[in-house]
Amino acid sequence: MITIDWNHLFLVAATAVISSVAVIILFSLGIRLLTNADHAKSASKKGDVKALRFEAANRAAAYALFALSFGAVVFGVLLVVPGLIKGV
Repeated sequence: MITIDWNHLFLVAATAVISSVAVIILFSLGIRLLTNADHAKSASKKGDVKALRFEAANRAAAYALFALSFGAVVFGVLLVVPGLIKGV
């Protein structure tokens, strides 16, 4: 008969939900910042330096958030596939 360690099951379930929400939030904020950068694009093309800086900062932050969400997904896949990460 298989016994279930309920504490560990709830820990894994809570970790899965929290990490999923974190990835969704990171990606959603990245989309929002990328949209903000696209809205500032027309003003920056006209030579507005402030709009150009705003567009560049939003675009850089969006790409950083995309990289973080991609890294979290890859790390999760590496955790799921047995034997890829030694000692975990």
